Amino acid sequence: MRILSFIIAIFIGTTANAEIRTVNYEGEAYSLDDKVLLYREVHTLIIDNDMPISREVDYIDPDGKVIAHKTSTYKGTPTTPDFELTDFRDGYQESAEADNKKRILSVKENTDSPVSIKSLDKPEYTTVVDAGFDEFVREQWQGLLTGKTATFSFAAPARLEYIDFRLIPIRQDDTTLTVEMRLKSRWISWLLDPIQLTYDLTSQRLLRYKGLTNLRDDQGNGINAEIVYRYP
Repeated sequence: MRILSFIIAIFIGTTANAEIRTVNYEGEAYSLDDKVLLYREVHTLIIDNDMPISREVDYIDPDGKVIAHKTSTYKGTPTTPDFELTDFRDGYQESAEADNKKRILSVKENTDSPVSIKSLDKPEYTTVVDAGFDEFVREQWQGLLTGKTATFSFAAPARLEYIDFRLIPIRQDDTTLTVEMRLKSRWISWLLDPIQLTYDLTSQRLLRYKGLTNLRDDQGNGINAEIVYRYP
């Protein structure tokens, strides 16, 4: 009976004193030039006491076909989930996994290519993995509101290395806070346009993401898009 109550608390979230709940929300990714719908993200996030436990994301094309899937598990801090992304169109895969004090990154370019794996030591700055950037923003929230910047090392499986970013507040109004992720090194900052993130001031939820996404186009290049998120 106790097991049944636990399951209900996770998947339905109707128990009065339940600490574990499920949050379902979606994002729609549009091309930056002509605003055409590229794909949708369908998120299923399990939370315990406002801390993420796991996340499943289906990426769905405009015709309704699931083209990719991502699974994330939060074993340590909210900013460093283990994750695995698989693109069903060409077999591309990438992942990150904690192994004691090291982090194992892997990438597979397509169905026929071998898997490349690299073990990385702890980086110079705070480690951030995949969607952990969203949690990092909330961790730095009060500082961002006062104009402070924060630096972090982002695990990039596609490059099998850490990339250092600065998180910079650029705009705030009555309802939203907008920040940018910029490459920390000014010498190579031209290689990647800043990623722009807009948050609701009250709920601290991500409303819009504009920049390089974790899906690729038919030529294997990263897709730049604006993703608009909607919550229940």
